[in-house]
Amino acid sequence: MNINIELASPQDFLPTIPGWRDRSIFIGKYGQISFYHYDFIAQALSNAKLSRGYNRDIDDVRAMYEHKLFSLEKLRDHFEAIESELIRFPSLNPELLRNRIEQFIERCESTSKRNQ
Repeated sequence: MNINIELASPQDFLPTIPGWRDRSIFIGKYGQISFYHYDFIAQALSNAKLSRGYNRDIDDVRAMYEHKLFSLEKLRDHFEAIESELIRFPSLNPELLRNRIEQFIERCESTSKRNQ
């Protein structure tokens, strides 16, 4: 199998987003082990996606949004909920992350308006 496994917790990269467990989607169960997709909003905000700003990462987040795995309003709201805690993560630039989130939201909204 060609699987990328990263032994890191999402909380290593971003403050814990309130309600993440409730938004984690059940995938299946193998024996006594249950598998879940980690909260898609947290994935979008994490070091691996919007904060890094790579084209592939932005495309991944756009695909999650287009599949209705999160709303733009919730993305902004959850960022604002953790913004004051970003000081504990020196590798993150809160202003840059906010700008990337706002740019992403604006692009999605303008694309949505053009498609109506």
